[in-house]
Amino acid sequence: MARRASFQAREDSRTGVYCFEQRPTQLGKAHLAAFRENRRAWAYFQQETPWYRRTSSFWVLSAKREDTQRKRLVILIACSANGERVPPLRRSSPGAT
Repeated sequence: MARRASFQAREDSRTGVYCFEQRPTQLGKAHLAAFRENRRAWAYFQQETPWYRRTSSFWVLSAKREDTQRKRLVILIACSANGERVPPLRRSSPGAT
């Protein structure tokens, strides 16, 4: 009961104020245009799970410098064209050290 009352008493002005709630998770128009040029990469990216699309997009957009964002986008497109995830989001195989 207390949780429900607390939830109902929340203020809209205090919603979405934390950094994890504000982080960008969708590529911009220029990034998408470059990505869609490579049909194979785009098809792979679209069939990936939503968490991967959000997280890999954030990985690209979280770079502070534009040139780093471009480098990461190139890596994302190349990995997608090869049917694999970007290195920071790859799962290691069991038993690997």
